[in-house]
Amino acid sequence: MKPMIVITMGDPGGIGPEIILKTLREINLSKAILLVIGSRNVFQFAESKIKIHLEFHQISEMSENAFSDKKINFFDVETKADEIYSKVFQCARPADESVSYGNLGRWNAALTYATLETAARYAKEGLISGIVTAPINKEAMRMLDPGFVGHTEFFAQTAGVKNFAMMFVSERLRVTLATIHVPLKEVSNRLNTDTIRSRILLTDEFLKRRIGIPNPKIGVAALNPHGREFGREEDEIILPAIEQARNAGADAIGPMPGDQIFNQAYAGKLDAVIAMYHDQGLAPFKMIAFHDGVNTTLGLPYLRTSPDHGTAFDIAYQNKADHSSFKQSFEYMEAWLSK
Repeated sequence: MKPMIVITMGDPGGIGPEIILKTLREINLSKAILLVIGSRNVFQFAESKIKIHLEFHQISEMSENAFSDKKINFFDVETKADEIYSKVFQCARPADESVSYGNLGRWNAALTYATLETAARYAKEGLISGIVTAPINKEAMRMLDPGFVGHTEFFAQTAGVKNFAMMFVSERLRVTLATIHVPLKEVSNRLNTDTIRSRILLTDEFLKRRIGIPNPKIGVAALNPHGREFGREEDEIILPAIEQARNAGADAIGPMPGDQIFNQAYAGKLDAVIAMYHDQGLAPFKMIAFHDGVNTTLGLPYLRTSPDHGTAFDIAYQNKADHSSFKQSFEYMEAWLSK
């Protein structure tokens, strides 16, 4: 059986369905079985708005015998979403409550959650090889789950994985985050040697196995200005992590000043950077790869990629969305699954 790639709809109020349709129109189906999970009603609305009409193979159950390897499979989650809506809001969904296109909505959130839960369940069971996720809105998701943080944490939790990392990939720069969605004032307290070492080793394994770099060089950023001039974290936390990762076989160097390390990586002298906090890594990455950067989750028992942008409610269903990053997410998924 070919590997199965699942595409999740994302928040139906945003540009997810549009960038999915634009990507599906351009890809070749020969390398994998392709399954879209979401709301068929939403996609029909999207097709009517952006004038892209594709033939889907509708399936009613998630089993190997149900899938077509010649058409794009589609699994509708509206029934599951209704169940989630009723459970969370303690009432049946009102007949007049529909998708809020271009905005937040409780039904949007239920559809999104149902989509993610379905993908996570069957990926954990081994039916799915990789998931390409369209953007979601975290505020909407917290209508259902106040503790919801993001895709990365959701898939790690549902897979039962504690050692995971968020990595951003483009042609000329790869960045793994030591901490993810953490307020800046809390970063120092969240950093520890074990976490940084694990981020280095996850990155090293990914570069070797999926990117095909036999001996990757990984630069580890300092937390403080000028490397270690103004704080203790470099000597007490980061440097021991680098030494432990090197002892485990990774070619890691640092701590390197944050104002130098990305230039080194962009010049090709480093294969990846470990950034200490979200904006330290994402500001330079998005500056050079805003339209084609890809987010991937390291440490899961399956592959997961997503575009490096949000739901863009303001341009939803107007045929204005750039699908470059989503298409790149799909193409990376295909390439990585082949290795």
